[in-house]
This record gives sequence, C-alpha cells and structure tokens, in this order.
Amino acid sequence: MTDTLQINNLPTLTWNWLKINSTPYAYNDHIAGNGEPHMSELAKGVLYNANASAESDAYYHLETGCGKNLDAQFFGSHVQPAMLTVQKGVRVKQPMFINFELADNSDTAAWYIIKAEEGAEATVIMFFESAKNAGGSQVLRTICDAGKDAKIHLIKVQLLGKSFTQIDDIGVICGENGCVELTHIILGGKETYTGAAATLSSYKSSFISNTAYLCHNAQKLDMNYIARHIAKKTMCNMSVKGTLQDEAQKTYRASIDFKNGCSGAEGQEMEETLLLSARALNKSIPLILCDEEDVAGEHGATIGKLSEDVLFYMQSRGIAKTDAEKIMARAKIASVASLIKDDDVTKKINAYLDEAFSHE
Repeated sequence: MTDTLQINNLPTLTWNWLKINSTPYAYNDHIAGNGEPHMSELAKGVLYNANASAESDAYYHLETGCGKNLDAQFFGSHVQPAMLTVQKGVRVKQPMFINFELADNSDTAAWYIIKAEEGAEATVIMFFESAKNAGGSQVLRTICDAGKDAKIHLIKVQLLGKSFTQIDDIGVICGENGCVELTHIILGGKETYTGAAATLSSYKSSFISNTAYLCHNAQKLDMNYIARHIAKKTMCNMSVKGTLQDEAQKTYRASIDFKNGCSGAEGQEMEETLLLSARALNKSIPLILCDEEDVAGEHGATIGKLSEDVLFYMQSRGIAKTDAEKIMARAKIASVASLIKDDDVTKKINAYLDEAFSHE
C-alpha cells in the first residue's frame, strides 16, 4: 500500500504558494529489513541493545526534524529500535561506525537511539553507500540523548546510488550542559529528505550542526532544522552550505524558536548556497520565533553565483571558470568534512567528488 505523508513541517505556517510549509513523501509499507548495517567493535563502557522497544517509549513525544507524521514508520511498526548507550563518565576516543551498504532495489527502515549518560562522550559515524547506479529507499530515524555534561558527535555521510530515496529523521535532547553536534555530508541519491530537531530543555544545553551538500543533475534535497530553546542559556549554531547544478532542487528550512523562560539563550543560523545553473531551483526560509526578551538570535544567507571578483582572481591565475566553480563547490564540502577525524571516510568523500566532477 502506498500513502502520502506531509513531512519536514515548518513550526509556523507561511504563504501556501511558496510551497515550503512542508513536503509530501509517498511511501509504501513493503519494508524488508533494516539494510543489515555493519557495526564496528564497541569500546569498553558502551552497551548495545538490538531491540530497545521498551526504552524507545521514553522518546515518543520527542520532536524530530521530519515530524510526527513519520511516527507510523517506527512506533507500533515492525521496525525495532537499536540502542547504543555510553555509560556514565566514559569518554570514547575512537569513532564508532554504523555502515550501511544498501543493495539495489532494497526498501529498508532502521531506527537508532544513541544515549550518552552523565559526563560521557562519543562520536558515532553513520555511513551510507551503494552501487553507483543502484536504486531503492531507506527510512531512518536517529535519536541523540546527551545527558548532563555529556557530548554526542553524530556524523552522517550519504553516498547512495543515483536512484535512491532516503528519509533521514533526527531528534535531539540534551541534559544540563549537554551537547549534541551533528555533521552531515549529503552527496548521493536521487531524493533526500532530512530534518533535525533539537529540544534544548535543560540549562546550558546546546546543539551544533554543520551540513554540506552537492546536488547536480535532477537531484532533490529537502531539509528542515529546528532548535527549540526552552531552558536558560541554551545555545544553537546551525550551518548549511552547498552547491546546486543542472536541474537540481533544494529546500532549506531553519527555525530557531525562543520559548518563554529561555533567558540568556543564543541561536545562530547561516546558509551558503552556490548556484551554478539558471535551471537549478533553490528555496530557503530562515525563521526566528521569539517569546522571550533576553535572547540573542541571528540568521543570514549567501545565495548566488560566483562573484565577478572571485572569477577574475581565479582567471588571472590561469584557472578557467568551470574549474573555479568546481574548486569553490569542493571547498564548501571540505570545510564540513574537515570535522570528520577519520581518513578512510574523507577519502571516500573525495573519491565520490572526483567521480561526480569528472563528468562535468
């Protein structure tokens, strides 16, 4: 059976003709497995539960980026949540990997809960790849729960085949002085729908996100980032940068919501979009909602083609316009990829970009 859901909803509605309040997602219920991810060896002090259904109920009301309409894919379904728990005070030095090598024509769903108890710290890398010409669908939900004085660095790298559709839903909750950092590289697939919602309900909790993308040919990317500031002196910093080529489409929603009582909170959001084609379609809506006086919110966007000054500088040094555009497009991705402290992952990102730009 196929149904259509409205996902990636804005926290407050704007004009319907903009077609940015949400996005339709047509899904079927013929999910076959979780994609059989490969997990690296766990460090001492990290627990793994392959079926954490009992623990998942605690997150039923937690907001996620793609929204509550996606809940039916997880709660009450046959998709079993898996849970990684970093125990109190444990600081894992090496990244933990969850790698998905998705097969052609596969339709899978997976759900992960990553919990860092008080004073714990860990980095989790989720890597998605398939054959270059492969297609299929993946629905994924990731919950990050950072306890008091804990930190989770979630890294996602999407290098799926050119006919894949991925729905990547993220929810974040932090304890006092807890922090979740999200680093997201999106290069592959035909259509990608992703969202991250951070509920900052504890004193000095924080959310940091850095996203980079390259959309070319007829790729579609739809993003929805939300930071809810509820407690005092909370902080968010959300950055998205990328490039649109050919007939690619990108929608970016970024919302900072200052709730009554979050005095001393700070929020920042920044977007950089390089447009390399008049046929590419870009939609952006930075949004700040405010119900508290003593807060600091800032947002900004740079959207457009390379400036004449940059082109002149490049060409005066013997760099052609097309090569200059490639250099700037790669630089945006490289600035985010530099946050990934794993040589094998960055090599795969660079190899994917080499392949993508070789056909330009």
